[in-house]
Amino acid sequence: MDPQGKIYIVKPLRELGLTGVIEIVPNSKAAVIYRAGTNLKEVLASLRVIAANLENRVKAEQNKEVGAAEP
Repeated sequence: MDPQGKIYIVKPLRELGLTGVIEIVPNSKAAVIYRAGTNLKEVLASLRVIAANLENRVKAEQNKEVGAAEP
């Protein structure tokens, strides 16, 4: 965050539409960032997609660990 309280959003995210005024909802481990005024149902739908992707990554990591543990 710069001294004026602004956050730099990297170009790939800006190109996807994350521009203008944004809202950030954090907790102690993660945060969700979305354009101000976005329908919250749309934000939740997007978060479900992201959560499913993370669950797939966790499963892939677990499978990799199991495979590495086998002789």
